[in-house]
Amino acid sequence: MAKKIKVHFPNQNKTIFIDENETIASACTIAGFSLDLVCGGRGTCGKCKVEIIKSGKTQEVLACQERVSDEVIVLLKNSQIIKKANILTDSELMPVDFDPAVKKAYIKKEDLATPPCSGDWENITGLLDIRTKTPHLELLQRLSKILHKREINGITLTFWNQELIDLDINNTVEDLYGFAIDLGTTTVVAYLYNLNSGKMMGIYSILNGQVSDGADVISRINACIKSPGGLTRLQGKIINTINQLIIQAVDEHHIDKNNIYCIALCGNTAMQHLFLGLYPEHLGKFPFTSSTKGDVVTKAKHLNINVNPNAVIHFLPLIGGFVGADTIAVLLSLPESDFLGHRLILDLGTNGEIVIGNKDKMLAASTAAGPALEGAGIRFGMRGTTGAIERVRICGGDITVKVIGNEKAIGICGSGLVDAVAELLRVGIVNEKGKLLDRDEYLYSCPPEYRGLADRLERIDGINCFVLATEEQSQNGEKIYITQKDIRAVQLAKAAIFTGCMLLIKEYGIEPEQLEEILIAGAFGNYIDINKGKYIGLLPSFNGVPVRSIGNAAGAGVQRFMLSKKIQEITGDIQKRVTHVELASNPNFQHEYFKNLNFIR
Repeated sequence: MAKKIKVHFPNQNKTIFIDENETIASACTIAGFSLDLVCGGRGTCGKCKVEIIKSGKTQEVLACQERVSDEVIVLLKNSQIIKKANILTDSELMPVDFDPAVKKAYIKKEDLATPPCSGDWENITGLLDIRTKTPHLELLQRLSKILHKREINGITLTFWNQELIDLDINNTVEDLYGFAIDLGTTTVVAYLYNLNSGKMMGIYSILNGQVSDGADVISRINACIKSPGGLTRLQGKIINTINQLIIQAVDEHHIDKNNIYCIALCGNTAMQHLFLGLYPEHLGKFPFTSSTKGDVVTKAKHLNINVNPNAVIHFLPLIGGFVGADTIAVLLSLPESDFLGHRLILDLGTNGEIVIGNKDKMLAASTAAGPALEGAGIRFGMRGTTGAIERVRICGGDITVKVIGNEKAIGICGSGLVDAVAELLRVGIVNEKGKLLDRDEYLYSCPPEYRGLADRLERIDGINCFVLATEEQSQNGEKIYITQKDIRAVQLAKAAIFTGCMLLIKEYGIEPEQLEEILIAGAFGNYIDINKGKYIGLLPSFNGVPVRSIGNAAGAGVQRFMLSKKIQEITGDIQKRVTHVELASNPNFQHEYFKNLNFIR
């Protein structure tokens, strides 16, 4: 058994005990003070620097690299704790025939009298006209104890499809709840429903607790492979994340957690493996195989999820490679009319998934695009939390920024980064090849009305930079700027997305102009300015083809899945119609990728 280390947070008046091999960053997370590890704990972004007292000496360390030691004291400032994230929860839910797989049925006491020499369970199934197998032994044992009690008014049975999963004394039909969960790499969104009435009761969101082990799925897969007990640790973090949302919902609505009987989940392939505790090594290397592509059904008690132990946990099926159940959920969210014509669908989050097709045939692929657009590898990059610059606009020789929370800026998130690059490209500070001009170069070529912008062009640590916020405009009293290196990172991300779209369209066999429209799903896709995304070539732009955002479509799809057996039945058909394409094996990928590195103007 691992030795437990005491870690004290005097500024927050909290002390915890943690395994001796864990990092200071993990200790912060366990204590409830998560840090913004945008580099995924690789020690490259420097955003997790904290002061600690170790062996009586005060020192500054990277929390993601420093291991805990006996009686370590962490001098954590409140400004260092990750603030509430700007998590996308909105989704447009198409009408659905309300018919959940989980249902309750009440039988009055007078109807429970079993005929002589007959069986109680056979009498019950006859009353309900349900063809089902004999329940598990534990439920039969409970039934034998309560069925003939004089003081009861009846019994309530809970079924998943035709399987009995629980029974209660008296009438509890109205107490039936379920969660539909969009399990993202960065964020988790849960939708609480009353499954008796079909009413949505609340939406709950939180950062995925696994972010301390990596911003991207490859980092987390490597953490499972290289670290002893890594898979168990990462599975525990996502289970704990979900349990936090459950506690929040239960407390808000004063419901009994044991009346939560269903949790439907979608997520990419890596999230499926890490949630279910499936060893992901072979998912992370060619030929990128998953343990199963089918939907997985289990019980809450097998995963330590804090609801009714017999609650059904249903993870939607995958498509292939890294294109997972979240893409299936996006397709489930769309009306049938959206499948009549050819559409290009982009789900832009930490990872990018692309689908093209119609009701007869679809192709799907994934592309590595997210880390930079989520803030990883960007000098002042951060997630969409309080203090992040989310909008940038240049008007004449001046610049205005919009900061989440209307506070002074700490850094810049993905939507702000796209805005900044597009604006700098528009006014000529960045050229088509992605070069950030220095002050003299810009003054030589710029229109007179933009000359004031040259004062924001500086050379810092030997790199060309453009200042977005001055020392007075930032929370930490330091300039916030984007660098030549940041712009290159945006070029790499946008080239991956654009190349993936173009190759998939070509593989499908139609001309881009034949598309009915382009649909943008996911958190990043929702918050960016679509026109600016098209301007820099991040999003495809074709004559006569409209582009629209559809919000958290994965969240909408997993809700529809939980609410309707009809939707569950067609899920398998949709999965069969989608063919996975591995872009990395396309001989033209590298050539097209490098060709698309330049910005489009």
